[in-house]
Amino acid sequence: MTHIIILRNGETLSGQVTNKEFSIKTSYAELKFKRNEIVHIHFQNPPQFTQDEMLLLASDVLKGVVSPATITIKLSSSGQTELSKDKIHTIMFLDSI
Repeated sequence: MTHIIILRNGETLSGQVTNKEFSIKTSYAELKFKRNEIVHIHFQNPPQFTQDEMLLLASDVLKGVVSPATITIKLSSSGQTELSKDKIHTIMFLDSI
């Protein structure tokens, strides 16, 4: 399983995101998804993304606020790292595609 996190400063991290589930609070409901149901998450970064955006394997695109606020990735090179979502531009779950 390969997951890629692109940070806001342009750096990339490759490894395995250990969060098993993510939720998104939309204007109509809070929905939960397993990691393997998600293709990518873009975090709020105006002007490109005025809110968090989640693309699902089923091709649905949801917009709102993604939880959890902390993402943990096990890096292939140096162990486990925790990142605040405000430091992250995008998470790509390549094993989902």
